[in-house]
Amino acid sequence: MLTFSSDPDVAEQQMNAIIFYLTAFGYIDGKFDFTEKTFVRIYIRQLVTARARAMMPDADAATRDEVISRFVAHFLEVFEQIDRSVADLFDEAVADGEDVERFVYAKLKLRSYEIFQAFDPDNQRELLTCVDELIYADGSVHPAEVAFRKELEALLDTTTSLGIQDIEVVREHNRVAIEGPASLRPRLEDHPFFAGFEQHYSADPARIKSQVAGDLDLMRRFVAQLAEQRRAGAGRLAGKQQVSDFAGERPFLDGHVFVHPAAPGRSYELTVLGDLHGCYSCLKGALLQADFFAKLEAWRLDPRQPEPKLVLLGDYIDRGRFSYNGVLRTIMQLYLAAPEHVFPLRGNHEYYIEYRGRIYGGVKPAEAINTLVNHMPGEVFAEYMKLFEELPNMLFFDDMMFVHAGIPRDTDVAKLSDFAQLNDPELRFQMLWSDPSTADFIPHDLQAQNARFPFGRLQFEAFMQKLGCSILVRGHEKIDAGFRPMYGEQASLITLFSAGGADNNDLPEESSYRAVTPMAATIRVDGGTVQVTPWLIDYERFNDPKRNRFFASPPEIEHKIG
Repeated sequence: MLTFSSDPDVAEQQMNAIIFYLTAFGYIDGKFDFTEKTFVRIYIRQLVTARARAMMPDADAATRDEVISRFVAHFLEVFEQIDRSVADLFDEAVADGEDVERFVYAKLKLRSYEIFQAFDPDNQRELLTCVDELIYADGSVHPAEVAFRKELEALLDTTTSLGIQDIEVVREHNRVAIEGPASLRPRLEDHPFFAGFEQHYSADPARIKSQVAGDLDLMRRFVAQLAEQRRAGAGRLAGKQQVSDFAGERPFLDGHVFVHPAAPGRSYELTVLGDLHGCYSCLKGALLQADFFAKLEAWRLDPRQPEPKLVLLGDYIDRGRFSYNGVLRTIMQLYLAAPEHVFPLRGNHEYYIEYRGRIYGGVKPAEAINTLVNHMPGEVFAEYMKLFEELPNMLFFDDMMFVHAGIPRDTDVAKLSDFAQLNDPELRFQMLWSDPSTADFIPHDLQAQNARFPFGRLQFEAFMQKLGCSILVRGHEKIDAGFRPMYGEQASLITLFSAGGADNNDLPEESSYRAVTPMAATIRVDGGTVQVTPWLIDYERFNDPKRNRFFASPPEIEHKIG
């Protein structure tokens, strides 16, 4: 039987990990059936009972039984939550051509590997024994279960391919302070900036044709402004090894990489938004809560004020009801209004492909294009595809890095000789898809299985040291809390998710994103210090037709789910 830490908090984490592990194995054969779930429930009771006897050897039977019943009920609730979370993985985005079940399989193997890393060798062996019992729980052995167990056991024998020179971090201690979460109340209920484009697409062919013409003009002006910035910054990444090499330079865009050194004596206030996924109320609410327009005007009148910046981490489309005409349209207008203050980065959902003359969403499911494909001509989606290809991938602000997902695979990190190589299309694609792991190191086999691949703490720290960065801020993962810091001793990684809301009418009724508490973050840079403050997005206020014209009338075109 497994043994647990004497620390109650650690023991709770261990128990939660074991339940996830057993649940994951239940799904490997394609169906987590009643017999397997019954086995997990019985095993939970056995673990709780064994621990109660070990921790309460002198307690009377009634007292011990009461404690056992209470904790069994608690962990059965945990089991139900974990079961739902694993089932939700089947709704996660995958790249074009990838199988959803294969993606889920890789995610479950990763998490199982992470769990193994958290246990000592004796408990690892006990876990494998427990898995063997679960495999036979339904009376048959599925080949997928046997293969999964063998792969997991093989991973335990994998050693890191990083040498000590790669993982020995030599930077000084991380200078990032994380506070909050905070609560910001909007000073204004609305702003004239939004009035001109809060409108549904019309089902009338003549009307939507006029609307599309306006969007096409907006896209072309947006791309032209990016091209102008690129011309001014062309070639400035070449030969640069670390972000400190850009000190004293003016901000620029070279290819798909924004660089913004912090000017001496100047302070900055960055408003950062993660994935928005068609949740226009989250975008509008966050902008008004941050008072972005007023702060920009105040800085223009008096540059001694903190200089406001807006960083958008991608995934503007799909999932929610207001992708093209809400979130994406607003972001293009923001960038055109203040191109030196707004940084629109690309997400993995901003990825379309062409096949036999037709444009398709490169991420499944692709609700935005699927909703409008019968209402707009194909050349409109071709323009969106061009727009997505032009979106920058990352921003280096001082020694902070902003990117949609994460770092490249180990095999490609080794090829980086200077910042110019961050413009390589394959590296840019990888950085739209990767996710951080709680493990120290992720073996090559796990990284190679899917477009959406994991990286470990040591791999992250080695990459950040290579570029000279102290913090990476990213989106990509549906984090129910909306904000999650990781690592942090030498370099911090923050995941930010700005779409969601339990009663957010921007989302379809059955959307799994309703489990998310959407968050934004303020990052203050002043005198060499960085202060990160997450805050709740007040989307509910902007589900109101008095503050959001999208709710003044019902949409004319039905939103397609999945």
